[in-house]
Amino acid sequence: MKIVIFGASGHIGRIITARALEKGHKVTAFVRNPQTLTIKNKNLSVCVGDIRNYAQVADAIKGNEAVISSVGNKTRSATFKSTTVISNGVENIVKAMNQHNVKRLLFISSFGLNESIFLPEKIFIRIILRNIFAQMPRQEKRISQSGLDYTIVRPARLTDEITVGKYKAAEDLYIGLFSHISRTAVADFLLKELENKKFSRKVVTLSY
Repeated sequence: MKIVIFGASGHIGRIITARALEKGHKVTAFVRNPQTLTIKNKNLSVCVGDIRNYAQVADAIKGNEAVISSVGNKTRSATFKSTTVISNGVENIVKAMNQHNVKRLLFISSFGLNESIFLPEKIFIRIILRNIFAQMPRQEKRISQSGLDYTIVRPARLTDEITVGKYKAAEDLYIGLFSHISRTAVADFLLKELENKKFSRKVVTLSY
């Protein structure tokens, strides 16, 4: 399958990109700085651009069959000031997918939007991290109203285990004090969901 990955040079984006290539997919990696992506593969194309630039986003999406977005905010700066960068990027991605008739979208959001969360964690998110999460409902709403064949993925707290392990995937899965999931497991889920579409047009939470 031909896939374009936005945020391909990020921590989780690099894992998704590597695993997609291992599975034989042809990947277009959309990055701002190509030097941050060191993966070399004959099936990898690197597209340099900014998700706020519609022409660059549309050019990357054209000719592909599916889109994966792993774009995220920089926690340190976003904690103190809300930003619309990702929301603007989502708007461009949705518009470009509709323009080029690319229907499958997998979008990484956050467990912070779940209703079923350990109460102290929910308070921490709603108060201390409110700027980070401020735009996420807008992003999810835009995607859910896009007409695309989307899956919105809300991983639990992300960790760096290199193994996939046995994880749970369900709508509004409860997030407790010790809930977590590895970035490798998230990549595993995305690439399986890309084809089996078990959670088509749904929001799914991932956790061990």
